[in-house]
Amino acid sequence: MKTIIYGNGSIARLLYSYARHSMDIVGFTVDDSCIDHARPEFLGLPLLAFSQVERHFPPSGHAMLIAVGFTDMNALRARKHVEAEHKGYRFASFVHESVIRHDDATIEDGCIVLDHVSIHPGCRIGRGTFISSNVNLGHDCHIGAYGWINAGISIAGGCHIGEACFFGVNASATHGLRIGARNFIAANTLINRDTLDDQVYLSEPGQLFRLNSDTFLKFAGL
Repeated sequence: MKTIIYGNGSIARLLYSYARHSMDIVGFTVDDSCIDHARPEFLGLPLLAFSQVERHFPPSGHAMLIAVGFTDMNALRARKHVEAEHKGYRFASFVHESVIRHDDATIEDGCIVLDHVSIHPGCRIGRGTFISSNVNLGHDCHIGAYGWINAGISIAGGCHIGEACFFGVNASATHGLRIGARNFIAANTLINRDTLDDQVYLSEPGQLFRLNSDTFLKFAGL
């Protein structure tokens, strides 16, 4: 089926770069205020006002993919899914051909799953979830709708992740956790206990060492 991408920013550009090889992407749409009417195109394809998109790309023959970031703790993506659904659109999902999708794993509609992701048996990925490259989801994980899982994430088996959570690059979660909705889990952060809704978890950043790199290598005998 022909597919329209909602978005004209970096995530839409990223998705198009992947999806154009396996999906029939025919255009983009965004809110009217985000369009430069002097240049109504994006990446060489039509860019249409969301208020009018169904006139040009009717829902009867087109699916939609929402490609925006984690703005407002993923609430913008959730809202656009609802608005597009009210217009009558179905949702495509993009799952890269390199994804290892084991038996009894479910990916709901409107998801984006980039390259080299392993989704183990019994997993369920909620609608509208974005999963970046090189992610490992252990057995029987349930990822709530509209989640944002960045590159390099590892989530151990049996975890239940609430809706609209954000995982920063290289974050991880240990086995069997219950993570509340709308958690912000920053890069390189280990979660090893259950969390409540709307919580934020940060890890200490790398510390600046007193020696420069050349002196340090000599000092370390490297």
